[in-house]
Order: sequence, then structure tokens, then C-alpha cells
Amino acid sequence: MILSQEYIRKGIHLLNLVIPLSYFYVFTEKWEVLKILSLITLCFIVIDISRHFVPLIKSIFSFFFDKMLREHELKGKLTGATWVMIASCVSIVLFSKPVAILCLVYMSLGDTAAGLIGQKYGKHRIALSGALVAMIMEIMPIPLDDNFKIPLGSGGIMMMLLSPI
Repeated sequence: MILSQEYIRKGIHLLNLVIPLSYFYVFTEKWEVLKILSLITLCFIVIDISRHFVPLIKSIFSFFFDKMLREHELKGKLTGATWVMIASCVSIVLFSKPVAILCLVYMSLGDTAAGLIGQKYGKHRIALSGALVAMIMEIMPIPLDDNFKIPLGSGGIMMMLLSPI
């Protein structure tokens, strides 16, 4: 049985789609979206670190998010949300606009689907190119948060496939 907190966590993952959709529909230039996203990312990092040292921030953060956090996040690691923001910035810097948008969509949709479907039916994954790499990155024992390694891994492969040899 999937806990309601897991549905909420995956719903938040779907909200991450606002990043690639904004980049596609609202911001015409990489540096426009990057300025805003970098500022938001910095706020996420400061809050994420402060939640361990500042009692007021810890209290507010705990009230809203502790039930959704993974064990490692509760023990002091950065949250998945912070990794989403970091990976979004890095993806936008490193990759072309279409590739950055696709790998961030993969992160949002892929992690949501893998989490919900995988918990209920097992971990059967079928995809092509970047989607396949995104899923491989999800299961690889690389000691990085999946919200970081999925967009960077899938984006890197897509860029290699798009580059002429």
C-alpha cells in the first residue's frame, strides 16, 4: 500500500514541471530562466541547510515536510527538492534548451511514475534514449540524489546523440 505522504511527494515532483514548461513557454533565453532559477535554488539551499541549525526554520520545515522526507533527508542530507533545483540549474547551463527541457521533464515524470508504479507493480522500465538513461541513472548506485543524476545523465546522453561525430 502506498502511503498518502508518498502521493504528496510525487505530486510535488509533478509540480517540478513548472521549470521546463517555463523555460519552454515563458523564457526565450537561457540566462533569463537561469537568473530566476539560481536565486530560487540559493533560497532552497539556505533553507535546507538552516533547517538543521535554526530552531524556527526547523520547526516550520518539520511541520510541513517531515512526513514526506526520506530517512537520509531527515538525517541531514539535502532534500530531493533542493537537488531538483540544483540539477535544473546545472542542466540549463550545460545543455541546449530542447535537451534541458526534456531531461527536466524526464526527472519530474520519470521519478513520479517509477515511484508510484514501481511500488505497486515492480520496477519494469521500458524507454528509448534519454528516457532509458534516466531510468538507468535512477537504479544505479551512484551516491548522488536521483534528482541530480537523472537530468544530468539523460541530458548528457541526448546531447551526445545530437552532436555530429
